[in-house]
Amino acid sequence: MEAPTVPEKKKTSLARAVFSGSLGNMLEWFDYGLYGYFATIISRDFFVSDDPIVGLLLSFLVFGTGFLVRPIGGILIGMYADKHGRIKALTLTILCMGVCTLCMGLLPTYSQVGIVAPILLTVLRLLQGLATGGEFGSSLTFIAEYGTPNNRAFLVSWQPFSVGCGLLLGSAAGLLVTTILPEAALYDWGWRVPFACGILIAVYGVHMRKNVPDSPEFLKMKEQEGGTDEPHAPVKDLFLRYKKPIVTVVGLLVGSSATYYLLITYMPTYISEFMDTSLSSAFVVNTSVIAIYLLLCPVMGMLIDRIGRRKCLIVGCLGFLLLSYPVFSVLVQQTNAAIMIALLGILIVFQTILAVAIAVVSAEVFPTKLRNSGVGFSYNLAAAIFGGLAPLAATALIAATGDQLSITYLILGAILITFLTSVFLLKGFYSKEG
Repeated sequence: MEAPTVPEKKKTSLARAVFSGSLGNMLEWFDYGLYGYFATIISRDFFVSDDPIVGLLLSFLVFGTGFLVRPIGGILIGMYADKHGRIKALTLTILCMGVCTLCMGLLPTYSQVGIVAPILLTVLRLLQGLATGGEFGSSLTFIAEYGTPNNRAFLVSWQPFSVGCGLLLGSAAGLLVTTILPEAALYDWGWRVPFACGILIAVYGVHMRKNVPDSPEFLKMKEQEGGTDEPHAPVKDLFLRYKKPIVTVVGLLVGSSATYYLLITYMPTYISEFMDTSLSSAFVVNTSVIAIYLLLCPVMGMLIDRIGRRKCLIVGCLGFLLLSYPVFSVLVQQTNAAIMIALLGILIVFQTILAVAIAVVSAEVFPTKLRNSGVGFSYNLAAAIFGGLAPLAATALIAATGDQLSITYLILGAILITFLTSVFLLKGFYSKEG
């Protein structure tokens, strides 16, 4: 057999880099997805209340608490990655997430240890939030720095693809245990099994990342600095000189974060609790919707590379603004899983456009020397405020109004901010797109 040519070697190295950079996101969203999917069970095990909606609200409050520390993780681990390398940061974050996910499956319940149970649950969510904050920015930066302006959106699309893989694994695991286990076993111990299995992804991820070189852009930057760890203050530089990129990325992510968590993580709870449908049917719908998202990610990446970032963002926003209310108006009247999948699939098309376009824009508006810090902070700030708290806000709004369609008010308000950011603030970064 002939030795591989140089282009083949580069292609193999690139694929391995993208895969290893994406693994942590898969683990991150495997766990986050599981928490959202099993929120009803978790609320009964860790929070005591006569009203199940109150227990569910408390469960989602803890879910959102983990997001509040993500910007801190994005800054701290981002600084570390900007100074010492993306790979070192990625190895640290995936190991921490793996241990936290395993511990989620081992936690005692309220009936066993009392108030200690929700405290331990909250501590784990906080620790995982810190690790996740560092993981997301580091992996996005790492993958983007392997690309060029002509293929970067396609490469970056594999990051949201990996997020979808984690959610799909979580949804499939939820579907599996809810289908094969009797309800008593599911509530007693069955929901814990998928969490405990998360450590396997972490171990494999650490192994993969040990054998991948750092991104070309980072290595080039270090070479230009003479290979020294020259002291610099990425956080200070970030907030003094790059306020507009921060505001732009956060503005773009308001709509994308809210719709992502509502359409994917929250849907099993929404369908089972507010549409009088079984939890197993809700998992069938959710798993199918995530599969659609996965198929669309690389396609949208290629489309965005060809058409342009800003144009695609505007199209994605308009799709949500025009179709969200009509889609949910029909959805809440359905009991047929196939029809629900088709309806949510319409919105997932626009969600995928936003997810991929915003990911690549986030990497391109910051310079290499503080890209990890900038992406990590901006992304996680938006996720903390508008993503992690979206399920809590949706549950509270529906409970207060008694209107299942009130979820669309959150979607429309958040997307409007992303639309205005795309039209006005982003124009300065992509003026050639018109």
